[in-house]
Amino acid sequence: MGAAESAPRQVPLVVGVTGHRDLVAAALAQIRERVRAFFAGLRERVPDLPIMVMTPLAEGADRLVAEVARDLGIPVVILLPMPQSVYQTDFAGDSLDEFQAMMEMGEVVELPLVEGNTLQSVAQFGAERDLQYAWLGAYLAAHSHILLALWDGKDAQAPGGTAHVVQFHQHDVIELIAEGQHRSPIDFAEDESDLVYHVVCSRREEGSPEPGLSAGDAHWLTRDDVTPRTDNMPPGYAVVFDRMADFNRDLRRPLDATASYPLLSDDSGAAVGDGVKHIEALFHPADLLAAYFQRMSHRALLASHTLAVLAGLSFIVWADLPQQEYMIYPYLIFIALALLIFDAERRGGWQRKHLDYRVLAEGLRVQFYWALAGVKMENPSRFSHDSFLRQQDLELGWIRNVMRYAGRQADSVPPETESANSDVVVREWVDDQMSWYQSKSNERSLRNRTTSMLMLATFLTGLTVALSLALFQTELRAPWSNLLIALMGLLPIIAAVRQNYAHRTAERELITQYSYQARIFANAHRLLLRTKDLARRREILLAVGESALEEQGQWILRQRDRPMAGQVLQAG
Repeated sequence: MGAAESAPRQVPLVVGVTGHRDLVAAALAQIRERVRAFFAGLRERVPDLPIMVMTPLAEGADRLVAEVARDLGIPVVILLPMPQSVYQTDFAGDSLDEFQAMMEMGEVVELPLVEGNTLQSVAQFGAERDLQYAWLGAYLAAHSHILLALWDGKDAQAPGGTAHVVQFHQHDVIELIAEGQHRSPIDFAEDESDLVYHVVCSRREEGSPEPGLSAGDAHWLTRDDVTPRTDNMPPGYAVVFDRMADFNRDLRRPLDATASYPLLSDDSGAAVGDGVKHIEALFHPADLLAAYFQRMSHRALLASHTLAVLAGLSFIVWADLPQQEYMIYPYLIFIALALLIFDAERRGGWQRKHLDYRVLAEGLRVQFYWALAGVKMENPSRFSHDSFLRQQDLELGWIRNVMRYAGRQADSVPPETESANSDVVVREWVDDQMSWYQSKSNERSLRNRTTSMLMLATFLTGLTVALSLALFQTELRAPWSNLLIALMGLLPIIAAVRQNYAHRTAERELITQYSYQARIFANAHRLLLRTKDLARRREILLAVGESALEEQGQWILRQRDRPMAGQVLQAG
């Protein structure tokens, strides 16, 4: 499966729907207007993010939102907690007819049965069927960027019910799914996944909403302890969506898909499902965009450092050589050009985009191979995107949001039971990454030695010039003495600019990172060769992927705020 097959696509803003089945009939018109205004506000706020609605099409809130979405031309994904023939037994009469007609509205995603459940057991109303509804709620909340809740605000805990889904979306806890799983009593995550748009409603059976809430009101709801409810989208979440929209705009750039690194060789023999292909379809443009902005950032960096050396040379000639007063003008021109390059880099965000898109591509790479090998998280209510940057800056949550969308199909199917794909993943991922990191570590070590040799050469040359001036100052006459003095001034500038360039390109840090990653994959390689047990192999692949994701997260935090030109200009 080559890169040429993976065309760039837009990442939608996924709105998951949860709500009550027994909405008050007299309030339906007002609720529809609230929902319509919500979608209109999203379109106005982030026009480059196409909206996608995900709903189980239960009676009441689910169908109301689906109808509004259809009227507005918003695509609808229908999420079923079990096979349709079993799920539709929830409905009867006109409700069943309506459900069957609405099944034609869009893509249908049928979730697999929870381990231990059977078609016969979920066909009966009871604990096994409840487990499927809880699984539906966990999947819906985990793969939504915004949860639209038509909710009375009461803390009822029916499995898969509205309050249950809101709780999972904000706290990642559904005990029915992850019963007995260890969880830290303190949540340290800087997470973008807790955003809820709450349309307050009454219910026919339960009556008025929770005290303090008024039916018909609508708020943004987060787990913020100080201001959990706001009329406007909280700024931090708006930045996440702006970054996603920025990525969509960059996806429209003309990209040569054949230039992207293939995730599988043509003769891999892997059985690749649609969900895995969906991840790859986003990996390739992310990889290409990372390379594009790396080139842009590197060219800007190289140009600014070259201009710094030329500015330094012009200044020294102007200051140390006679009758060179005009050289002050090239000095000013070089400084101005360096500042223009810095401003262009800042406006274009080339450095940030290079780092963000590289980390996104690496996250999608891990997600791809995990899906291919059937790797699942230890906690059954968590997914591959939950392993990435969980305790980092909220602004980086846009990367998780893209992974959340990319993995939605792969996360909705059971893992493959055969071990053939695990052999492919070992060969195409673990072995390949081990070799790649080793070669990159050697390459960066050579660059670092070149930098050290240049530093030593400039020091020795400067020392030689100084000794010559000290020992032969009576013999040396202008212009030779002036030239040597100018060289004394230029050599420290060359050394400082080269050192700054090495710092800006993270020369030494990359040696450490590449060596560390090479050891991770080498250790995984040895362990994987020792076992053919599929479950054990998946454990190893999970561990090596999580380690790689953690290192990528730490890397971006160390590198993303490095200044572009300040130190360069100081060196000049």
